[in-house]
Amino acid sequence: MTTTTIEPSAVEVDSAAEQTPTLENAERNTRLEKAGALIASAARWSIAASIIPVPYVDMAALAAVQTKLVVDLAHLYGDTATKQAVSGVISVMLGTLVPVGAAQAVVGSTAKLIPGLGSIVGSVSMAAFGSAATFAIGKVFVGHFEKGGTLCSFGEAAVQADLKKEFAKASAA
Repeated sequence: MTTTTIEPSAVEVDSAAEQTPTLENAERNTRLEKAGALIASAARWSIAASIIPVPYVDMAALAAVQTKLVVDLAHLYGDTATKQAVSGVISVMLGTLVPVGAAQAVVGSTAKLIPGLGSIVGSVSMAAFGSAATFAIGKVFVGHFEKGGTLCSFGEAAVQADLKKEFAKASAA
């Protein structure tokens, strides 16, 4: 099993804080390792959700995996989050990815209506989209929380470019 490592340098924070090695930096590195493990686990669960043979149920399972990821990340950063609040944010973020790749997910899920080959093509397509989207959403939230943000202060419009960039990176990998 591979885990996602989030390098401290991959998250932009106050540069003065990075210059002094302190207990706070060690805690930050540990927190980033835990966040990376949460993202990697959620990405694997996203792939698992893609093999659900029932069209559109796979998409609901993917949304549930991503919601749990954000709730877990919020708890890691000391923020409280409800599944209801997070699911709304996830819906908006997935809407941001529609021009980039969510159409692939809808086509993939719909392809499962075709017996045999449709299920295979649909599952592969959903796995690629789901894992990339989950990775991107996780990275965006880690960056937000590392900068001192909370779920309440999260603004989807402010992270659209970052979300698309992380999705493109994850899709290429």
